Amino acid sequence: MLRRRSLMAVAALIGLAGFVACGGGEANQQQAAEEPASSEMAKPAMTEEGSEMQQQEGGQDVPEGATAEMVAQGKEVYAGAGLCYVCHGGDGAGMPGLGANLNDDDWTHSDGSLDGIVQTIRNGVDAGKSTSGTAMPPKGGSGITDDQVKAVAAYVLTLSKGGS
Repeated sequence: MLRRRSLMAVAALIGLAGFVACGGGEANQQQAAEEPASSEMAKPAMTEEGSEMQQQEGGQDVPEGATAEMVAQGKEVYAGAGLCYVCHGGDGAGMPGLGANLNDDDWTHSDGSLDGIVQTIRNGVDAGKSTSGTAMPPKGGSGITDDQVKAVAAYVLTLSKGGS
């Protein structure tokens, strides 16, 4: 009985961490499926928006300045330690009243470039500037490293370009 209560307390603390990271709301958890990534680069592919993406073997598009490994790491961090999924949803479609849709080309707090998205994640978004009225804490409130921030930005950019 004591062990069950301890497990319930740990589960409650984990849920509270996700709740606090995005200012409250429901968590939409989704396990990130691990995908094999090739490090060999193929020729650049132009997206409809005209920004350059590198196409990897197997057809995966990777933002210029990133690697397939970064995108794969970013997907893991997004769905795990970064707590991004809590507000932006497991698939990046956004959560009403919390995080914006990351699947489209509408970049309210960035120019949509890899560096621009890195800056938004690194610095966060004040509640007053947020379209939902909910603040995004710097680094999602999770304390991820600068390398993890860049990896998440690379993954998020693939979401908006129809990749991953």
